[in-house]
Amino acid sequence: MKTEVKARKLVRNFELLDFDGDGFIEHADIRTFAERICDAGGVASNSHEGQKVIEQADKLWRALQQSMDSDGDQQVSRQEFIESANSSSVLTQAIQLGVLTFDVIDKDGDGRISRDEWTRLDQKLGIAQADSRKGFDQLDKDNDGYLTRAEFNKGVEEFYRSQDPAAPGNMTFGKF
Repeated sequence: MKTEVKARKLVRNFELLDFDGDGFIEHADIRTFAERICDAGGVASNSHEGQKVIEQADKLWRALQQSMDSDGDQQVSRQEFIESANSSSVLTQAIQLGVLTFDVIDKDGDGRISRDEWTRLDQKLGIAQADSRKGFDQLDKDNDGYLTRAEFNKGVEEFYRSQDPAAPGNMTFGKF
């Protein structure tokens, strides 16, 4: 069961990162992912805050390429992605991109992400609205209608590292 959960999350993650749907993750896909994060937060990708997201996305791409592009063709296939999914450098870079996302999405700077801020991000990333609402509800442990940095970061970490089928972070990127 645990490996099944991880495998399903990997497929979901691959689908989210393969923006053009060609069956490969390429640098352009990772850049699009980062630009959509910026867009959801109303941040220009060439602003200081946007550049931090783009730079972190580029670090994620380099980690993906080094760890997963086994044939050196500048793209990561679904198979390469799944086979190399436990790469520590990729997990670290993906989590760091998630952590940076909090600051971009917290548009009003109140240290919390509202349901509207969350769903705007998910919409830009192609996550279904029903899945977005469910993911938010699972992460909002105190049911106050907001995600704190701790709740958000824990969700990102759980998505990438947890094999627990009941972990709230499993829905961070929608139904998997």
